[in-house]
Amino acid sequence: MAVRIRLARFGRTHSPYYRVVAINSRNHREGRTNEVLGTYDPLKKDNNLNVNVERVHAWIKNGAELNHSVETLMTHFGMQPFPEGHAETKTAQKAKKKAKWAKRKKKDGKFVPASRRAVKKHQAKLKAARVAELNAAAEKKAAEAAAEEAKAAEAAAAEAPAEEAPAENNES
Repeated sequence: MAVRIRLARFGRTHSPYYRVVAINSRNHREGRTNEVLGTYDPLKKDNNLNVNVERVHAWIKNGAELNHSVETLMTHFGMQPFPEGHAETKTAQKAKKKAKWAKRKKKDGKFVPASRRAVKKHQAKLKAARVAELNAAAEKKAAEAAAEEAKAAEAAAAEAPAEEAPAENNES
């Protein structure tokens, strides 16, 4: 059973109220919950997130996955979303990916993908390298085969009896 810690929406139209719940991931948003872990009231000015952090950590240690929105809310309100020593968070993973892509940025800080011409040129270059590698392997194989044939011919010549020289006739 995959358990997720996520928000369940309650309240009326235009006045949302959320519960932070541990729920089976296959259940719908307001379905049967395993445990209510806290509340979130976005309309309150102060102290609008109340979460039992110890219970959240306990669920995470037991294999529950924390929803991104709950993780963001807890971080925003100064709560530790994951227990100490927990694996890298999804937010941290996304930040790493973003930093990796930031290195690739060009022109005014915006990423510009490679043009079709550049992609085709790169593919042609890779193909030429593969063909050269295959040709080199084929030549090496042919040279080894020729060397083996030469050794076989040499061995056959050594094994064959030497022809006798014709006797000279001294009849004069």
